[in-house]
Amino acid sequence: MKEIARRSFESLRSRYASDTELYRLLDQTTSKELARIAADPWVSDPKDDHFFWTEMASYIQDGVEPSGLLKKIIARYLDEIRSSFSIRHYQLIVKGVQCVFVNLLKPKCFGFGAKKERWTLRNKRLHEKFHITGAINTIRSLAEKGTIVLVPNHTSNWDSVVMGLAMQRLGLPPLSWGAGLNLFNNKGFRYIFSKLGTYKVDRRKKTIPYLQAQKDYACLMLEWNCHTLFYPGGTRSRSGTIESDLKFGLLGTPFEAQAKNFKKYGADAKKFFIVPIVLNYHCVLEAQQLIRESDLYEQVPVVTQDCCHKNLVLTNNMLFKGSEIFINIGVPLDVMGNQVDEKGHSYDSQGKKVDLYEQFFHFLEQAETKKRRNDHVNILGRKIVENYYKINTVLSSHLVAFVAYELAKKVEGFSMHLAQVVINREIFMLALAEVYKALCALYEQEKIAFTPVLINGQLNAIVVDGLSKLGIYHDKPPLVTAKNGDVLIQDIWTLLYYHNRLTGYGLETKIV
Repeated sequence: MKEIARRSFESLRSRYASDTELYRLLDQTTSKELARIAADPWVSDPKDDHFFWTEMASYIQDGVEPSGLLKKIIARYLDEIRSSFSIRHYQLIVKGVQCVFVNLLKPKCFGFGAKKERWTLRNKRLHEKFHITGAINTIRSLAEKGTIVLVPNHTSNWDSVVMGLAMQRLGLPPLSWGAGLNLFNNKGFRYIFSKLGTYKVDRRKKTIPYLQAQKDYACLMLEWNCHTLFYPGGTRSRSGTIESDLKFGLLGTPFEAQAKNFKKYGADAKKFFIVPIVLNYHCVLEAQQLIRESDLYEQVPVVTQDCCHKNLVLTNNMLFKGSEIFINIGVPLDVMGNQVDEKGHSYDSQGKKVDLYEQFFHFLEQAETKKRRNDHVNILGRKIVENYYKINTVLSSHLVAFVAYELAKKVEGFSMHLAQVVINREIFMLALAEVYKALCALYEQEKIAFTPVLINGQLNAIVVDGLSKLGIYHDKPPLVTAKNGDVLIQDIWTLLYYHNRLTGYGLETKIV
């Protein structure tokens, strides 16, 4: 904490060298914070928030020495941002999370169902429903050779818990990760996250000292070889699509940390390995809320408390039906966007081995004279997005949702305000066959990933599996089978959310 405070202060003081400039910065910061408190107070805010910033405004007006005021502001921000980690709590929480996911994904542990499925070992039940695929051995090896930075897509508030459990099951050390301060409004989440090494991110705060402290905190953790998780998309995907618009500020942190370590330790410095990961769920608990917060929604959404635990209602589906989670790990990259093998060696787009240390400083020399220094972020961001689409796993639920929505758009009189839409079963199966054929071509070219039920290729089995799992924990599934066998859309907006997971592949043209 002392090191981060020192860095942040020196960085800001060098940018605002004169007292006049610094007073202007302090005044802007104080004004923004007082406006935030008045317009958007949160439960997780410090109780003395208003008092502190009012007092700070008084100090500025009285002309109190500005460097001391800046140090106080940085210390306050860091006290909020900082994480706390407890090994004992981590171990207990891991056991609790495992129990929750076992009973949520495969609830037959209650003793009903087929005999062979009753009372099976907990790890076996979780293994059957919690699928981790992709570059598993590579990420294990790289975690011992350098620092891994996991960059998954962001779908749900549960993503960080899922990622933490996945890495624990792979035998990797605990991860540091940032969580939105809004989650700390809930006492339960506040207690759990505070014990897991989670640092806080408050998106309401746009002041320069806060952003500097946040950046220095994340950078120093990486420099000190702390494996880290962050979401380059910045926030959850409201529309359900794979993110393509990444936050370059976040992606620049590993690059800066690598630069500092190279300058300090030379060519022997540990590398940072960027690991793209795609999470896929048959049911996203917040899907109905998220799609109505997206730019696609045509009406003003109803404001609801953003806390996904309230969606966990004890329905028959939760007690009697299971679901699955798929975590697909992509090929790791270095900070320059080169692919990395298990030994940590970097390779360019032509498969030629490159010396990252040499390439890195050659780039910096060019960047200072010929192009913007942060151009590497554009390259790295594009590589991450490309990997997202390659390792996106097609779920049966997403496939049936995609086909149903595309066919619904062709129904006469279609509107997003319709309560129900009926699609003829035969037409649905023909369209599904065409889309599946196109997906198989992408799968053979390694441009998308399949689940086992998709690999088997039995269309009837895909439909049965997809309809039984699509939005399984919602109060009203978006897509069901009608009594006459036709496909019935019950919630067109939620269906659109799941449909969007397969956009970006040109599949729309396959449905005539």
